[in-house]
Amino acid sequence: MTLAVLVLVAVPVVLPGVGAQVADTLRRIAGPDAVAGIESISFRIQDLYNRTHYQLGGAQSSITFASVPVVVPPTPTLATVPTGVPQMMPVNGPVPQNATRLPAVTAASISFTRLPAPILLPVPIPSPTPTSLPSVADAAPIVAGGWQPFGPSSSGRPIMARAASKPDPTRPYAQVALVRIDLSLIRLHFVLGTQEPMAAGSTTRLQRTGAIPQTDQVPNALIAAFNGGFKTIHGHYGVYDQGTTVVPLQNNLATLTIYQNGTVRIGAWGRDVAMVSGLVAARQNCPLLLDAGYINPDVNNGSRQEWGYTIGNFDATWRSGVGISQDGRFLVYAAGPSLTVESIARALQQAGAYYAMQLDINGYYTRFATYTPASTATGHPILANRLLNQMTVPSNLYLDSYVRDFFYITARLGQKVTWAQKPR
Repeated sequence: MTLAVLVLVAVPVVLPGVGAQVADTLRRIAGPDAVAGIESISFRIQDLYNRTHYQLGGAQSSITFASVPVVVPPTPTLATVPTGVPQMMPVNGPVPQNATRLPAVTAASISFTRLPAPILLPVPIPSPTPTSLPSVADAAPIVAGGWQPFGPSSSGRPIMARAASKPDPTRPYAQVALVRIDLSLIRLHFVLGTQEPMAAGSTTRLQRTGAIPQTDQVPNALIAAFNGGFKTIHGHYGVYDQGTTVVPLQNNLATLTIYQNGTVRIGAWGRDVAMVSGLVAARQNCPLLLDAGYINPDVNNGSRQEWGYTIGNFDATWRSGVGISQDGRFLVYAAGPSLTVESIARALQQAGAYYAMQLDINGYYTRFATYTPASTATGHPILANRLLNQMTVPSNLYLDSYVRDFFYITARLGQKVTWAQKPR
């Protein structure tokens, strides 16, 4: 046991890929519950080190955005708020100067009840015109500097904006990278990995390339991609893709759904979203982090099973999640180290998400990439650029076969994206 803990503490820091492989090998030998316990101990040791290092005045354990081509359109002047202070964010628009900020929502301050609600129908988000809809960067700032447009633009409008947040006052060094994506300018796609997710004993035969289709690997059309959810063994969360139920969908679980008309929804399966005509893909992963703007108080119930039959929800580690704004216009991706389930939920809440869910954890599997035209021969016309310097993102990420599921985004049909400067 002691040797296993030491391996899972030291190896992932030095060799993230090897650490992930060691954990998977141990799961096959000792079972997922045993390995989850070992990982939990290792993450607590790492968290204790980070806390001690910070308290002794050492350098902060932070994230840094990687250098990629940046779009710099005119941006509005926005008021700033103190860094490191959790804030409830409005869903749309800047904060009026005379507005009063609400206190952050906590489990102790709300009553969380799963009430019946109408199924969210796949209503498409209209394509914007220069005067009809706000830009992806037009949102209240969550840190000094606010949302910064980055990556490509479409018809002069930025497709994405990024920001960083400190959602956990008990861990001031823990930062979260946030990416806000304008769904009116893109289409979201889901891809099964070559090995995951897959139900035990499944006889369903699917074409599982584990890669972005060649038809979408086109410069100035493929925009970005990010990681999916847990392996099937960690909760048997439902997956539906292209008319096939890969893993049975479970009621009341957080589910991201994609429809033929390009609509994207996040909600509780059977209450907010369901099997309807036009459904293309559905991916479940744990309960909702945010339900109608409120943090699910179950993030503090200490249940390992509820949050994925893996490490505990209080364990601080790399985590990722995805949320959607109340009007369905913006998708928000969040990722960072030293995060608990509650802190990533709070980060998504700060970013304006109305419904949100956890995605994969572990530094090796938490990935977000943008794609730029390749300036040198790489075997692909494009290459992947990592969002954070701390992320493991090879230049062929998701362009070649990958074992786990993921999402990717492309420009809407007939549109081309442009970059503000020559890709590196």
